[in-house]
Amino acid sequence: MQSIGKQITISIIVSLVLAGIVFGLQQMESTAQFVHEKVWSIVIFSAILGLIVVIIGDWGIRNMDAQSRPNLFLGLTVLRLLLSMGFVGIVLFVGIEDRIIWVANFFAAYLFYLVFEIYSILSNLRAISTEGEKT
Repeated sequence: MQSIGKQITISIIVSLVLAGIVFGLQQMESTAQFVHEKVWSIVIFSAILGLIVVIIGDWGIRNMDAQSRPNLFLGLTVLRLLLSMGFVGIVLFVGIEDRIIWVANFFAAYLFYLVFEIYSILSNLRAISTEGEKT
């Protein structure tokens, strides 16, 4: 199992990679039209949500028995989905221009973090299953 410090560091690196991709796409004239001007709110929200998921996941792995961990991972995925839906709903309700582009940008960032979350779960799976067999 990876330490919380290493997981947070990886989460920050993933957030910086996403920020770099967004910044690079904004600088290129051919792709700038596909990046919403308020995309940084999406990047910041996704980074904060990613850190929350890492912290809750680490707490759950340390404090829950091995049989409950699949429910923890499922719960974290549902938490990410619900908080993301709430964020999208609030932003769209308040009003934003170019809604389609903003939602497409949000969806791309959401999938980026979802792939990272699945990778994190799979990288910890061997240590978690080995620990579960001991109990």
